Amino acid sequence: MNRVKFKTIVSFIVVAVTIMVNAGLVQAQAKTDDYRWDKNWMWVYADLKKSDADWTAKLERYKENGISGILIGGGVPMLEKIIPLADQVGIDVHAWMWTLNRPGDKEAKQHPDWYTVSRKGESCFDVHPYVDYYQWVCPSKEEVYKHIEKQVKELCAVEGLKGVHLDYVRYSDVILAKALQPKYNLVQDKEYPEFDFCYCETCQAKFKEQSGIDVSKLEDPTQSEEWRQYRYQSVTDLVNRLVKVAHQNNKLISAAVFPYPELARTICRQSWDEWDLDAVFPMVYQNFYDENMHWIKTSTQKGVRDLNNEKPIITGLYLPQIPEGKFPIAVKKAFKGGASGVAVFDEDKITDEELMILNELGTKYQTVK
Repeated sequence: MNRVKFKTIVSFIVVAVTIMVNAGLVQAQAKTDDYRWDKNWMWVYADLKKSDADWTAKLERYKENGISGILIGGGVPMLEKIIPLADQVGIDVHAWMWTLNRPGDKEAKQHPDWYTVSRKGESCFDVHPYVDYYQWVCPSKEEVYKHIEKQVKELCAVEGLKGVHLDYVRYSDVILAKALQPKYNLVQDKEYPEFDFCYCETCQAKFKEQSGIDVSKLEDPTQSEEWRQYRYQSVTDLVNRLVKVAHQNNKLISAAVFPYPELARTICRQSWDEWDLDAVFPMVYQNFYDENMHWIKTSTQKGVRDLNNEKPIITGLYLPQIPEGKFPIAVKKAFKGGASGVAVFDEDKITDEELMILNELGTKYQTVK
């Protein structure tokens, strides 16, 4: 075979492979684009001990009352149990995973250097801010990303899974929500050292390389906009890399986030309007912020505005702290704020009457949209 003919054949193969790859990517993206997010959702606790019959009864109850998507933890074993049952009922299953907060993570515990370090110099490996289950790893570390990426890939490999749902994808709260501060005998009128993350060697070295600024030499690091932006971007980069992994596996990806971007940046370095997610679930828990029902609408509106109405917002409602008889108002406020759907936490508290209300209001407002 002469050289010219060989080159021609090779060129043809390269072009053909490129076309097939691109076609696959287009097909995968089309599926994410076509997915209907305008449904109502429930964050659901994993329970491998519950019988198939009990799970089916729970799922049927949800489906009959307008819940057509669940976000469930428990990892691969729980997903393999629940997905066939949910498919029979007609409910979508998304895998709910804790991302940067890793309590109980045996692999992470073998790597103390993975954990975030406060401005006070305390590592989350040893000192857990606020509560014992706050055990945060650092988004700037490549080893941490690879560890989380592995989990996402394992979840995506489960047959029938519709998507991955990220939670705790942020730094520890530098400022607690207003109503929560008295619970911990705190007055957080500024960013205090023991709650300000992350000052690990990796973060400081990467930031200095990018900006030329040595954080350790700053008189008041909390006043450095560059340092603040670095930490926003650190989480954003991690999320957007995970988005690519999910999409490469033909899975959707969403996240539970703080109420709206401006607030999220302020209290936990979460710049979620810059994330390439398929949908966002803002946890608009009005009672945490000493706010009324109307705040649910305005917070939802801010999120819709900051996303330029380009992707769905599913407003999360915290049922245990919604005043008695006010659930219909909360749901209406979410939809009137522009939500595509409503997600409820926690499932153990919801009554049949409240499920019926959610179904009726969902049908009304989602049909209008």
